[in-house]
Amino acid sequence: MAEQITLQINNISKRFPGVKALDQVSIEAGGGEIIGLIGVNGAGKSTLMNILGGVFPQTEGEIRINGQEIHIKSPQDAEKYGIGFIHQEPVMFRYMTVAENISVSRLHGRVNYKELNAAARKSLEQMNCDIDPRKRVADLPIGERQMVEIARALSSGGKILLFDEPTASFTDKEKLRLFEVIRQLKKTGACIFFISHFLDEVEELTDRTIVLRDGRKVIDGKTADISRKEILQNMIGGEMVRVDNEEERKFEKVLMRVENLTAGDKPDHVSFDLHEGEVLGIWGLMGAGRTEILRALYGLDKADEGTVSLDLGDGRGLKVIPFAQMREHCGYVTEARHDDGCLLPWSVWENMSAPNLKNYKKNRLFLDFNRQKEESSEYCKRLNVKTPSIYTKVSTLSGGNQQKVIMAKWLMKKPKVFFIDEPTRGVDVGAKAEIQRMVRELAASGSSCLVVSSEIEELSAVCDRVVILNRGRLTGELLKKEIDKDTLMHLCV
Repeated sequence: MAEQITLQINNISKRFPGVKALDQVSIEAGGGEIIGLIGVNGAGKSTLMNILGGVFPQTEGEIRINGQEIHIKSPQDAEKYGIGFIHQEPVMFRYMTVAENISVSRLHGRVNYKELNAAARKSLEQMNCDIDPRKRVADLPIGERQMVEIARALSSGGKILLFDEPTASFTDKEKLRLFEVIRQLKKTGACIFFISHFLDEVEELTDRTIVLRDGRKVIDGKTADISRKEILQNMIGGEMVRVDNEEERKFEKVLMRVENLTAGDKPDHVSFDLHEGEVLGIWGLMGAGRTEILRALYGLDKADEGTVSLDLGDGRGLKVIPFAQMREHCGYVTEARHDDGCLLPWSVWENMSAPNLKNYKKNRLFLDFNRQKEESSEYCKRLNVKTPSIYTKVSTLSGGNQQKVIMAKWLMKKPKVFFIDEPTRGVDVGAKAEIQRMVRELAASGSSCLVVSSEIEELSAVCDRVVILNRGRLTGELLKKEIDKDTLMHLCV
C-alpha cells in the first residue's frame, strides 16, 4: 500500500500591495480525500493554490508534508514535493505540441519524440481523451487545452493535486470523465483540492468543503453536513443578489441582421436578426461553432460567405458592413480573459481605456491621461471592481474582477452591439449576478447583446431569446419562457 500523504497548512497569510489576500488560514488534509475549496472571487482560493503551486511565496505561516516543513519557491519545487497544479486559465506553450507541453519540465537534451508522444498519449488515456499528442496547443479549443494541462499534472506523479476551476470550459461529457479520473486518483491515496464556483459540482464530488471569505477560512466540514444555504451565506456574508426574471419583452427595430454567415465548416449558412435592446443567446454543445460565429462577425476570422448589416442610426436603416469594420461599431468580450481579453501587465485604467484611445486625444500627439483615469475610476465604482486602485496591475485581480475590467473597457466605448462569450466563466456567484445584471442594464439602455453561454440558468436569466446551434447550423429558436434543459438538448444534438 502506498504511503498515506498528509498536508498541513499552518497560519498562512499573503499580502500584496494594498491587499491582504490571505489571513491566518490553516488546513489539514490527508490522502484519499477530495476537498472542495470555494468562495467568491477575491476570497483567497487561487492565492492559496498559487502558494502551494510555487507561483509565489506566503508572507507568513508554514507548510508541512508528512510532518516535514517544506519551502516552495517555484513550480519546480512544488513538483519536486509531489504537488500538481491545474490552473483556472490553461498555462500552455501555445506553439509547442501537446506532448511537449505535457512533459515540458522534463525536456532535456535530445528528445525522442516517439517516446515523448507515447508517454503523452498514456497520460491522456487516463482521462479517456483522444487528443493527438502531435498537435500544437494553439490549434486546440480552450476546453481541450484544459485537458492537456490536467494530463501534464497527472504525468508528474503528484500526490497533492490542485484543481483550480478545471471544468469551466468543459462539456458535460468532459466533466463526467474528469470526475471519474479524480475519484480514481482519490483511491490511489492522492490528496485533492477542487476549486469550483458550481456548487452542484462540489456537492457531487467532494468529501469536505472549505469556504474562504475575505482571505479567512469561515467553514470547514463534511460536504454532506453543510447546506447550500449555509455555504452561500458564508461565501457572500449576506443575502445573494439575483437577476430579476423579467417578463417577455417585445421588439420591433432590427439593429443587426446576419445572413448566410459561413466561415470554414462552422458557422454554416447561419442567419438571424438582433433587435435593438435585445439580449440574444447562442446555445450549443462545445464544438458547435458558438464562438466561431462571434469571431467571424467581429472580423477576427475570415468569413467565406454571408453578410452582416447594421442600423447606424443615421435614418437609412440597415446597411451592409464589411466584417473588418464591425469592430468600429461593436464590443467583444472574449471567453479567454488571459489570451485576448486583458493586457495583464497593464494597470486597470490602461486596460479600460485601451480600445477607445481616439476619444482621449488632446491633440495630434498627446492623450488626456487625466480623463482616461477619471473615467476608469468612475467605471470601477459603477461595476464594483474590487481593486486597491486604478493603478493596480490587472494580473493581480481575481477572475471576476478581471472580467468586470473587460466589460468596462467596452462600456466606455459605448458600442451599438456587444458580443459576449461566456461572460461569467470561472467567476463566483456574487460577481456572476453583477455581470448578468450588467448585461440586462445594457439592453435596457438600448444596446443589443449577442451572448454565448454554456449555462442554461444564465441564458434564462439574461436572454430574451435563444438560438440553438448544432454542428455549425441553427436548429431552433426559443423565447425566454420556453428555455429549459430538455428542449435545448433536444435541439442541439
